Amino acid sequence: MKKKHTAQAGFRNLRILTALFSVVVLAFLALFVAPNPSTRGDTIRAAGVTRQAFMKVTPQGVIQSTDIGNSKGTSPAAKGAQRRMLVPLGNTVWQYDDATAIADGVAIDANNVWGAWTLSGARLTMQAITGDGTPAWSFSSFGSGNSGVAAAKGADRSGFMESNDVGNDFLQHGFRSTSNGTPDWSFPYPVSDPNLPASSRKVATSRDGSTIAAVVSDSVTQNSTLYVFDANTGTVRLMWTDPLRMDGVALTDDGSIALVTQDNKATLVDTSTGNILFSVAGSGAGNIFYPISGDGSVFAVGGFNFDVYAFNGTTYTQVIHFTRANFWFGGASTVSHDGSTVGTFGGNYTDGWLSGEVYLFDVASGNMLGSYPVSGTGIYQGTPIGAGSNDNGTVMAFASWGTEFHDWPEVMVFNRSVQLIGQIDFPGSAFSVDVRADGQYVVGGAKAVHANQFGDGGRIELIQLQASPTPTPTPTATATVTPTATATPTATAALTPRPTPTPRSRPTPPQRP
Repeated sequence: MKKKHTAQAGFRNLRILTALFSVVVLAFLALFVAPNPSTRGDTIRAAGVTRQAFMKVTPQGVIQSTDIGNSKGTSPAAKGAQRRMLVPLGNTVWQYDDATAIADGVAIDANNVWGAWTLSGARLTMQAITGDGTPAWSFSSFGSGNSGVAAAKGADRSGFMESNDVGNDFLQHGFRSTSNGTPDWSFPYPVSDPNLPASSRKVATSRDGSTIAAVVSDSVTQNSTLYVFDANTGTVRLMWTDPLRMDGVALTDDGSIALVTQDNKATLVDTSTGNILFSVAGSGAGNIFYPISGDGSVFAVGGFNFDVYAFNGTTYTQVIHFTRANFWFGGASTVSHDGSTVGTFGGNYTDGWLSGEVYLFDVASGNMLGSYPVSGTGIYQGTPIGAGSNDNGTVMAFASWGTEFHDWPEVMVFNRSVQLIGQIDFPGSAFSVDVRADGQYVVGGAKAVHANQFGDGGRIELIQLQASPTPTPTPTATATVTPTATATPTATAALTPRPTPTPRSRPTPPQRP
């Protein structure tokens, strides 16, 4: 009898312990799935439109393949609990989460962060740097689709481009931070191409806030057009049409020169006359964007090679030529405002974009300042996707989709010695990055899950870098760069649709009256 009583008591104790263990496990799990009170995403959509993207390599370059589907949404906060946490560099100022839209583009000026959101809930948001991440206001004409934003670094002005979800309606708007969600002006583009929707690479705002430029394509004629607007009134100053597809645009400080990315060709256009100042062929097309310095004296051309051109008083000459087998340099390159420093994040496409390297160069000497290799594992592509710089090149940031196991930060920030001084660790893939002119703040935009996964939701995160002295450049021998300061590029590339005039005697045209 005693043995029986002891066995029953032991069994009851076991059941009690099992029940208590279940309660503890449930409570533990609840801590992980509870929403983060610091985020602003209020609800999670049960089902809706989602997006999945891959990078495909062709002999001509890299193409982003995007699939649209329906899937149950996943909150950014929940996904954050599933990833390996990294030690942060820099202080997170704020995060802003959206349950359905993807933060496809970000831009930062002296006081505000501008966000371009895509998919369901596509819109423009404006957030104060010194705030808590809550948008001061937002704007959208369509409520879904694609969008792009570019903000002036030295003025209160931004350009916002949007296209609807079917891609047959394109609009351009001008905003200030005080616009309170109502455009200062709007312009309906007469052409559209559903295969080439609005994006932040297709719109630019000059540093002084005087000029907004954008490129759009016509699906009927297959032509592309560069539009140049008076940023204050929306008046069209220039329409420059060309049969070679335009993928991106950048502007000099006063908007007098536009650097147009045309497939594998870089074209400098005088925005007053439409005259071609200079053009040169690159080494690939597709996922590509060419940056330029503030005065127009230095620009970079990415692709299968990374090439930098500088104005020598008469024409532009190639001062840096760098290449690595199986690397793509088109997605994440930047030029500092003063033209002293250039950087690129090259990705290795033969191993599924699971490795790559960041390179920084000194333009005056053509020497490499150093490099920073990354590598990882998994089935997701870690494709480099964006870059930005402060004014003097002492802070350069690079964004990528990241790997399945987050083997490197989705946003990495370096000083001129190529030391990692800041990072943003997103739950999913970074899609965009920007750096304030003084280098104190870096902002990134992301998708809640990896780009290769079907999913929706996104985040904008702002970090403040720790104060540090200007670093001394430290050259390394990790790779070899071949300066070619005497090389003179051909002014008429193989894909040039018409002859290119001789460049002007200086890179900046006279200012408009």
